[in-house]
Amino acid sequence: MILFSIAALLLGVLAYGFAGAQLHSGSRHEGGALHSVEWWTGTFLQAIGFLATLAARHSLPLLIVQSTATLGLGITALLQHLQGVRRMVGRDWLALTGLLVGLGMLASATLPGHSVSTTPTHLALLAALAVLGALGLMLPVRPLTNGVLAGLCFSFGAIGARLLMGDPQHALWIFWQLPLTSWFTGILTGIGIVLGQVHMTRGLAAHDATPVLGPMYVLETLLPGAVGIWLMDEHPRPGSAPLVAAGLALALLATGYLVRREAD
Repeated sequence: MILFSIAALLLGVLAYGFAGAQLHSGSRHEGGALHSVEWWTGTFLQAIGFLATLAARHSLPLLIVQSTATLGLGITALLQHLQGVRRMVGRDWLALTGLLVGLGMLASATLPGHSVSTTPTHLALLAALAVLGALGLMLPVRPLTNGVLAGLCFSFGAIGARLLMGDPQHALWIFWQLPLTSWFTGILTGIGIVLGQVHMTRGLAAHDATPVLGPMYVLETLLPGAVGIWLMDEHPRPGSAPLVAAGLALALLATGYLVRREAD
């Protein structure tokens, strides 16, 4: 099962990487994103990425899945560099590498937990994050703002997906036997995905991909990872505090550079 989860995770990384490039091009379509074939292609690839990482979450810790999925950002940046959409210079590649390495350090510090059932605390957290994501639609479009908002919404979507896949008492495919808590979790998961897509599309329509996707991936790693430790019985490895601190600092510094690069 672990090998299947790893294979699914790698497929998700590739799908997310190609999706980022397609979504960025499609978001700038003169007729709007919804009239763009590239945007719909990117959305389809993103759905494949989500389903693949959903399968990976069955056996792998949430933080490992989320941080590994950020490798898709590197694929997006490479594709856009080769296509001439955004030329990356030496410092850009260094910052991107630092971001991916930092998130990898965070992932390596986490141990898997036991499967948990959805509780009212989980639902309250998902609902609160959904409200924040909806309120964010009123904020002006900026790369950091929209990246963070997209990351927030995709994060609670990922948390909900992990709860659905990891429920030891209810098999997801026997949907007619699922309790109301599972249905509410599924609805909130869908809301997170839709809101995340809206925030990401708004950001990509006005800015380069990397400054938007960078903050998005950072929050998509940190928030689900924190919730995994807090509410899903996942644990940091003993003595890993320096690794966590170094990985977090590296990821945040690299993201800050990429966002400032857009402003320049």
